[in-house]
Amino acid sequence: MRIWLISVSFVLFQFFLQLSSGVVIGAIMHDMQLTALTAGTLSAAFYVVYTSLQTPVGILFDRESPRLLLTATTLLCSLGCFIFAGSHTLAGLFIGRTLMGVGSAFAFVGLSHLLRQQFPARQFAFMIGLSETIGFLVTVLGMIGMGTFITLWGWRGFINGAGIVGLTISCLAWAYIPDEARRKDVVPHYGQQIPAILGNKSLWVNGLYIGLTFTIVTVFGAMWASSFLQIKLGCGPRGASLVNALFFLGTGFSCPLFGWLSTQLKRRKPMMFASSLLTTGIFLIILYFPTHSQPLMGTFMFLMGLCCGAYILAFPIANELSPSDSLSTCTGFINTLALITTPILQPFIGYLLDLFSPTDTAYTLSNYQNALLIMPMLLLVACFLVNYLPEKRERSA
Repeated sequence: MRIWLISVSFVLFQFFLQLSSGVVIGAIMHDMQLTALTAGTLSAAFYVVYTSLQTPVGILFDRESPRLLLTATTLLCSLGCFIFAGSHTLAGLFIGRTLMGVGSAFAFVGLSHLLRQQFPARQFAFMIGLSETIGFLVTVLGMIGMGTFITLWGWRGFINGAGIVGLTISCLAWAYIPDEARRKDVVPHYGQQIPAILGNKSLWVNGLYIGLTFTIVTVFGAMWASSFLQIKLGCGPRGASLVNALFFLGTGFSCPLFGWLSTQLKRRKPMMFASSLLTTGIFLIILYFPTHSQPLMGTFMFLMGLCCGAYILAFPIANELSPSDSLSTCTGFINTLALITTPILQPFIGYLLDLFSPTDTAYTLSNYQNALLIMPMLLLVACFLVNYLPEKRERSA
């Protein structure tokens, strides 16, 4: 249990760096006069390296000691935080953000690796969902106080504080995660395992499904929701952060709920279809329903979060489809596809905002509605992809 808590702490740290970008980069936009496209590109730098490293990270966890990997990479995250907080140039911000992405790439794959070691396979879907819940709940608490902390400390002090948290997690990982022996026996099989993973069509469909559905969290919730809600509701950053936090709260409850339901029900595909369809409908309500009520919008955001968590089922599906001796490699591959859309869509929506706006920084509600309309379109594509996913008792060749 202690090992799980430490690995979850690293995932919490990664979630915080990943999902707080909308508020933090919003402050940086104001401080350094960045356009929406530049801000979206800065946020996406995290995801570019994060996604590109997922499969290599999985290979490392199948072969190397998780103690060494998790200790070193939490240190790297902290270094990225300190560089980011101390930078006064755009280049320095990109370097810091990139280092955060490199270190964070090891968090979720490391957690899934340790979960497979510490818990029975039948509990994997629930435990991975529970871990996501803890991540979202802590992120919610952080987002509620984030506006206040940034006001008191400034965004630089805020990110420096995050770096100190990363150093603490690194020390705990070195002290308590067992040092496994290096697995030399895995190496000769990689020439067969990786082509087997890449050649599995069901894995590609599974990865594309999560890649489309998870954008509601990483692109909307983490990046553009806060600024959209400020325009939609006519409120400040604190009010928008509180409303947005309800979305993450709903998602936090949703993940273990879908994980638990997948162990209780004979079929999971209807759940995944309904999740994507309901999320689409609620997102359109959030986008177009005329209201300035924060409680009402918070209710819609919470319900959308409560509906969207079926993306978590892509990971137990990946376990079922993966060769038994390369589970972490397969998890890394799925996580690559899960986030590969994020560094494309974050700056693309920023580009659309700049395109639709007559000025560089004065965006209207109509600008946001036009730019964000791509999100429900992608969710509808995910509904279609569910037809090509395996059911629980099916296996891919």
